[in-house]
Amino acid sequence: MSSGLECWLSFKVVLVSRHDHKSARLVVYDLDGVVTKRDTFAALLTTRLRASPLRLLRAAPWLVVWAMRRDPERRAAAARRIAVIGLATMREADYAELASRLGDRIGADSACLRLDVVERMREQKRDGACVVVATATEVRLAEALLRRAGVPFDLLSASILAETPEGMHLVDHRVGQRKAEALCEAGVRLSEAEFITDSATDLPTARLSGHVTLVGAGGRTRASFAREGIRFEAFGE
Repeated sequence: MSSGLECWLSFKVVLVSRHDHKSARLVVYDLDGVVTKRDTFAALLTTRLRASPLRLLRAAPWLVVWAMRRDPERRAAAARRIAVIGLATMREADYAELASRLGDRIGADSACLRLDVVERMREQKRDGACVVVATATEVRLAEALLRRAGVPFDLLSASILAETPEGMHLVDHRVGQRKAEALCEAGVRLSEAEFITDSATDLPTARLSGHVTLVGAGGRTRASFAREGIRFEAFGE
């Protein structure tokens, strides 16, 4: 393991390091919308909200904000509120079981995956690249999904939950600027990396990256990158 990489145990963070990412070709993938076709943590929260009409009612105003707002910071704030409501009263063991079960289900469903991206990651890994997955979804959910789908990775940087008296709580939401910071803290040299994303929420990481590839990005997202002066290639078109 390289000196810039820390391995945190339990659910504090996830780092699976089989590779010196400072010396190999480096590729950094977003998860939701890139490897998968859906928002994986939203799928977990939806499962929780559907199980309780009261939780769903409490979350409804924030769901509207999340769905209607375009501003990444407002959407992230709404997502955190939805998470607080959806994960209220939940204990660690129950969350771990749900994350493992849902991650396994999504990872086994080819209709939920971008299979061309999965194959690209496998090919890059076979060619000696260091593959990093950086996601706002929760670490155990992401890891279960990737392993079930057979997606290779050397490093996974994902959001962190902790148990509190009120339930499971997001203590490190790795979205937007925080995603970029977490990668830098892990020693990932973004200036040497290809960054693959689908979202303008990832502009902070894209600004630091040596090369950007967009997957399934719409016109508004492409325009956001162009306004920032970030050159990009499109994959799968």
